Amino acid sequence: MGNWEQMKDHASWYEAGTFDVAVIGAGHAGCEAAFACAHLGLSTLLLTLHLDQLANLPCNPSIGGTAKGQLVREIDALGGIMGEMADLSAIQTRMLNRSKGPAVFSPRAQMDRSAYSRRMKARIEKEENISLVQGEAVELFWEEKDGKKVLNGICTRSGACYHVKAAVICSGTYMEARTIRGEVIVESGPDGLSRSVGLSKSMAEAGITMQRFKTGTPVRVNARTVDTSVMEIQPGEPDMPPFSYKNEMDGVTPRQEQVPCYSVWTTPETRKVITGNMDRSPLYSGVIEGTGPRYCPSIEDKFMRFPDKSRHQIFVEPMGDETQELYLQGFSTSLPEDVQVQMVHSLPGLGKAHIQRAAYAIEYDCIDPTTADLSLESTCLEGLFTAGQVNGSSGYEEAAAQGLMAGINAAMKILGRKPVILDRSQAYIGVLIDDLVTKGTKEPYRMMTSRAEYRIFLRQDNADMRLTEIGHRIGLIDDARFSAFEEKKKAIEEEKARLRATFLPPSPKLHEILTSCGSTVTQSGISLAELIKRPEIHYRDLAEVDDKRPDLAPSVIFAVEVDIKYEGYLALENDRIKKFAALENKKLSPDIPYDQITGLRLEARAKLMQRKPMSLGQASRISGVSPADIAVLLVYLEAKKREDAGTVSADKDEGNERNDG
Repeated sequence: MGNWEQMKDHASWYEAGTFDVAVIGAGHAGCEAAFACAHLGLSTLLLTLHLDQLANLPCNPSIGGTAKGQLVREIDALGGIMGEMADLSAIQTRMLNRSKGPAVFSPRAQMDRSAYSRRMKARIEKEENISLVQGEAVELFWEEKDGKKVLNGICTRSGACYHVKAAVICSGTYMEARTIRGEVIVESGPDGLSRSVGLSKSMAEAGITMQRFKTGTPVRVNARTVDTSVMEIQPGEPDMPPFSYKNEMDGVTPRQEQVPCYSVWTTPETRKVITGNMDRSPLYSGVIEGTGPRYCPSIEDKFMRFPDKSRHQIFVEPMGDETQELYLQGFSTSLPEDVQVQMVHSLPGLGKAHIQRAAYAIEYDCIDPTTADLSLESTCLEGLFTAGQVNGSSGYEEAAAQGLMAGINAAMKILGRKPVILDRSQAYIGVLIDDLVTKGTKEPYRMMTSRAEYRIFLRQDNADMRLTEIGHRIGLIDDARFSAFEEKKKAIEEEKARLRATFLPPSPKLHEILTSCGSTVTQSGISLAELIKRPEIHYRDLAEVDDKRPDLAPSVIFAVEVDIKYEGYLALENDRIKKFAALENKKLSPDIPYDQITGLRLEARAKLMQRKPMSLGQASRISGVSPADIAVLLVYLEAKKREDAGTVSADKDEGNERNDG
């Protein structure tokens, strides 16, 4: 649309009010963005297409998982609310990857889907600075300032136009969405809800590059018609710590009556049904235009891409306490409904299952995330921030993390403060945003532990140690919680120091403990810390020979043990982080004339001119920029530094001459 003054040309449009920030979309990203802005004192308009679907879980009704659990804990450590809501709504909790090292421990919880949404809505409605409105944003307004487009308003389908200083678009999978089941194509959002129409066009008019992605969701079946006795049970783990550090400090634990999940494997009959109906698959007939997720493919895609794999695992998961719906994780498809019935009935225990919701694929518009900067502000339209699936990511946790950061940075911009940018050595959130903005993505992006170079340091247990000080400085962590955090930090350091300073002489009891743990018996004095460094020895094993042991919280004990056991690895990690920081700290001006730097390859020049990286480290991660190009940039920066130093020196000499005269 363009300039706000054009609003007056539409008889049905009216000025509905003024807000500091408008957040468009109230999914996981939108709720975090609105909460952050409101908590920082800004008047916040939160627009949602469906007032009863806040923070909806349209696909898998779970929070956390591999790498995703780390994101949830980081969100909480910064002052976000996803972890708190997840703790309240969990019906089953598990710590994934317990058999591996703590670097990849990942908390995951099965949600009561409707309870999670209700609690988030209640939480948002209680925030004084949030005005929650059901409405569909269709137009963006901007004005030209110093050759830049600057956002100054938005308008809804009903004609309500709002003056705003910034906006955060968190449109999820709703923009120009259509759902697909075989030959049946419906213009709608997820779960048959109405879609967003027009906003995508307005963003494109502002100069933002759009792209089209696809995702999908499996069938839901009625538990009454399922025989779980032939399935492998997956019980919960009530000893998993809560997602929220506040809940952890308050001694909150998961519910003891955990709702079980189950798993089955596809059968030869499943393969036969799917391969026999591939001619009706929209995925292979060209009906689906959007690019789907590589790491969460549909079941028909799995059979086609991995023909040597005879079977695939399917997880049967409950949707909540007060519903009979079961979710078949790993069984998403866009095949026709009649084929879906045959597919489901081919699975063990599901031969008579009644499908309550058929699976579907969904296509939607999203942006090329390289048109945003690391603060998640658009480089095409100043004041416009984007977060979540509109940035090309997938997953609730990835969305919430971006929403929190976009909300924080929208607030920082309005408050005249510097943006908050987490780097790859600080948080999975930093990895997520840097990957999207710097590298871009041609398919729905999913966070994985393998994407993080420093995952020994970026653990789920120490997210508070990495980020709570930042959350407090921003203003999202209050003084009481920060004080409790400092007490925990102090307890960890004091206990590590005590363990290093406490030496045990050889004794029959120590001999017995070491033997029972399969550890070498010591013939001389040894510190408790040295014993805990042994892989087979744990903190709890030494209780009987450690009579001065303080009463510590489980989270403190875990942190102490991990820090001591992995001390050598963490030292190496810190050395790598320091080298990484050296590149990240070499800031790059947005005015660097890359097209004039001799020695840069043509592709590198074009990419650097387009992306305008904020640091040498970010430049090194841009696809098409080689190590040789980085070396050329280093030479350029050094030459520029000497040139600038020479100019300053000449100015000083000239000034001295004038003073002497």
